[in-house]
Parts: sequence; structure tokens; C-alpha cells
Amino acid sequence: MKPTINERLRRWTRRFVPRRSENPPHSHARRIFSWVLIAGGMGLLLFAIAAYGWMTLEQHRMSAQSQPQNLAGSIANGDGHHARNAGITMLVIPKINLQAAILDGTSTRSLLLAPGHLSNTAWPGDPGNAVIAGHRDTFFRRIDELAPGDAIIVKRAAREYRYSVSETSIVPPNNIAVTYSTGDTRLTLITCYPISYIGPAPKRLVVIAKLQPPESAPLASAAITPGK
Repeated sequence: MKPTINERLRRWTRRFVPRRSENPPHSHARRIFSWVLIAGGMGLLLFAIAAYGWMTLEQHRMSAQSQPQNLAGSIANGDGHHARNAGITMLVIPKINLQAAILDGTSTRSLLLAPGHLSNTAWPGDPGNAVIAGHRDTFFRRIDELAPGDAIIVKRAAREYRYSVSETSIVPPNNIAVTYSTGDTRLTLITCYPISYIGPAPKRLVVIAKLQPPESAPLASAAITPGK
């Protein structure tokens, strides 16, 4: 019995048309590339977790040192980050639930662990313009919620300095006028903007707060001794 046309066609196809390889040469390279991407992603995740853990531990340590009972030992041991801060200076912003120790300097390490005090500006609580920078994805991720009238508190050497937000603005990154010295006592917070921007942010968010006068202590009622 002669083969049909379809059978002849199948035989010819098997003879002259090469079969597709079950494992093309490029499939192996794709698998390797996929594993490299996965490994790289896991490495970045582990780095982020480690950095966050280090930041949290350092903040807990510095916060403990800022307590009044620990200030004397901190000063005597000379482990403060700035001579004027008498140990540790704390930045507290009640509206956004922020409480963080401030480090002197804006190096990569400083900004990883805490908001950083810009060198050559006044120290928080001192007369002049005290400039504090922070990352928008950690400590300063919510400062865009601040508005005029909101309170900012600086705790230093068992004293509190109360500031009130006076203005907020968005400026280009090359605008350094906000860091200039001033004749009043103010606190200037700076972070990258927009807060949720992916990649290097194109602008800077600036929050300026002015020092408020100390609250007057209430006068005690004088005791009146009846006349005899």
C-alpha cells in the first residue's frame, strides 16, 4: 500500500526541516540572568534591612543617653557629637510622631543614622539659623505635612526649646540661601522633594520654624494670713 500524501509530507518534514531544540542556547543565559537579578534584589533587601536595624539601634542608644540621668556621664566621657549639645540633642515633632537624635554633620553615615546638623550653622537652641537635613524616606518622610503654627521641640541638656513653624517652601537644590545665617533664632529643616519621587529628587522641601519665648510659669497664689 502506497503512503498517502500526508504521510509523505510528514516524512519529508522530519528529514529536511530541523527539529526545534528543547533547550535553545539562549535559554541557559536567560536562566543565569534571572538568577543574577534575584540575587541582586535579595542583596539590596538585606542591605536595607541591615541599615534600618543599625539606624534603629543607634537611635535607641542616643535617645537613652539624652535622658537627664545619663547626661552627666555622657559629658564626662566626651562621647557627645558636639560640644554645645551637652550629650545628645533630640528633635521632636509631635504632629508627625517624630523623635530622633541629631548628629553633627551631613555625611552619608550621619544621614543614615539620624537627621544631620549642617556644619557652620547654629546649633539647635542657639541664636542664628540651625539647619537640619534628613532623608525623605526615613526621618523626614512626613515633614511635608507640617504647616505654619505646628510645634517643633528641641531637647538639649535637660532644656526644651520650642519652635513654631512659620513657613514652608520648595526650592531648587542649588538654592543655599535658606542655610545663611540669620539675626533671629530659627530652625530650618531640609529634605529632598517630592517625598515619594523615585530616584534623585529634583527639588528640596524647606521648613522654617522660629523659636518661641519661654512660657511664663504660673504665679502661685499668695497665702493670706488673717490679721490677729
